[in-house]
Amino acid sequence: MLNTLIVDDESHCIKRLLHLIDRKPETFNVIATCKTVDDALSVAQANPLDLVFLDIEIDDKTGFDLLRQLDHIFFKTIFTTAFDNYAIKAFKFSAFDYLMKPIDFDEFNETIARLSEERELKGHNGSVKSLLVNMEQEQPKLLTIPSVEGFETVLVADIVHLEANGNYTFIYANDKKQIVSKPIKFYENLLDGKQFFKSHKSHLINMEMVKTFHRGKQAYVLMENGNQVPIAVRRKDEFLGRFR
Repeated sequence: MLNTLIVDDESHCIKRLLHLIDRKPETFNVIATCKTVDDALSVAQANPLDLVFLDIEIDDKTGFDLLRQLDHIFFKTIFTTAFDNYAIKAFKFSAFDYLMKPIDFDEFNETIARLSEERELKGHNGSVKSLLVNMEQEQPKLLTIPSVEGFETVLVADIVHLEANGNYTFIYANDKKQIVSKPIKFYENLLDGKQFFKSHKSHLINMEMVKTFHRGKQAYVLMENGNQVPIAVRRKDEFLGRFR
């Protein structure tokens, strides 16, 4: 059972979540529902929580105000929002789940199923800090990478290149190679297109990490970490155009 807190300043949104939760009585134990950040803070400090459904805009405050006031966060956060704005990009960079209002039944089930598959939330406090930093940036600077142990945060500037492996992606950064259970298309859409270039259908490179370019039948670049990454024939002119 997940000890659950719902934080939202609109009664009908709370009722919608409670309706969805009631369909899974074996999964949730709702500790409280709160309409203000102050009330939610009191509940979070007094109770061991596993999950918080957190609205972004709560009266004259935000859900981020709640997170900033907690020294240690041991619960999973699922944001709920009616606005598809800059916050969504920050959620994706920081590996946070979110649900768009009005909350769809299937999307709710998919999110909860994904949550159930995750292991213990080691390093979650660091992921929250990453989110709060990214919220202050027009272009997020920190990328949170889920791992077997929990989460690892890397500077976007330290990512050398990414390589597709089916529905997984290898991320090369800080002399490490990490595998993430997301397709490379996810990162192609997420990362700044001015900094990251799709050199090949299976490769995304950080243009600031390109060391040398080698022409030939199979052109390639040598990256700062010593790896060779191919440049597809149809991508070569656009790649060279970046240096003009």
